[in-house]
Amino acid sequence: MNERQELEAALEAGAWFNTLPPDIRAEMLAAGAIRTIASGKYLYEEEDEASGLHGVITGILHVIGLSPDGNAVTLGITRPGDWTGFLSCIDGLPHAYSAIAREKTQIFSLRPADVTRIFERDVATFRLLLAPELIIRRKLGRYIVDDVVLPLAQRVAARLGDLGRSPFEYPVGPIAPLRNISQEELAMSVAATRPRINEILREFAAKGLIELGYGRITVVDPAALDHFAREG
Repeated sequence: MNERQELEAALEAGAWFNTLPPDIRAEMLAAGAIRTIASGKYLYEEEDEASGLHGVITGILHVIGLSPDGNAVTLGITRPGDWTGFLSCIDGLPHAYSAIAREKTQIFSLRPADVTRIFERDVATFRLLLAPELIIRRKLGRYIVDDVVLPLAQRVAARLGDLGRSPFEYPVGPIAPLRNISQEELAMSVAATRPRINEILREFAAKGLIELGYGRITVVDPAALDHFAREG
């Protein structure tokens, strides 16, 4: 397998790239460039100018937003095969969030001009670029409702499912282990305290829903976790 085939195979692991027509995939592969982001470094930061479309080859990106007091809230996790940057590619505005590497991460990036050239040729092709962001909007609506009406433990269960899944799969796909995410970060994402999150996670572990490790949360019974998130 040559370098291009290896790159294509890595990107096809995600839900979006694998659905694109072959000619679109070929143009993207020809136009993009590979780069490496060191752990703890930003791919882009909130309010940076639109930087294009970025696919993860290896490693992990956390997409984060900043609260008014400067605390970072983890909004999503981007894994190999997933992409980020759709919103700014669509509206041309600065990035609404930040993307930070939580380990050494290899990225395949398309410049904004190349995204425009490839995807804005006609309405049908533009809808391919728009589709992932529409999935995020649907999930965001559900997240807002859950945040208002669900008890904290159910919101934590739902958040574990959200963070462990590809952000662009609808209906939802399998849950990957959560690596390099602290209980403090999880607490911030559901507006709770770290001690309460620790208590809830230990309750989930005792019920056989998850396993806890150092810097790692593994969902071992996704169906039961999803059921608890919905029904309590």
